Amino acid sequence: MQRYAKIIGLALLSATSLAATAGQGNNTAEKQITIRTENFPRPPYSGATYYIYERDGQTICTKLQVCNKYDECTITYKQGTYKDDEDVQTGDPYGTTPAVLIPAEKLPKHLCLAKFKLLG
Repeated sequence: MQRYAKIIGLALLSATSLAATAGQGNNTAEKQITIRTENFPRPPYSGATYYIYERDGQTICTKLQVCNKYDECTITYKQGTYKDDEDVQTGDPYGTTPAVLIPAEKLPKHLCLAKFKLLG
């Protein structure tokens, strides 16, 4: 009888732990932000890289970095989706990277998120 009580107690403890973990997962899921890139050519000898920040599949911030052949760069931040007219005319990007989750402790280091107060 005591053996069954211990088993039931362990099962309840495990179920409670799983529920608590699942609840924590939901809270962190709301704050999960991913980043991906798109690259476009810019004549002559320049390139544009878009850093696209997304939450729940929606673009929340875009960082545009345009660099010349001397690695001199200008950076622009826009809230939401943004693409320069020159890159829209180019069409599809010539290079992309898949979305990568940004660890929560590194989110404040991303100026695009901090500038528009998107860290929640």
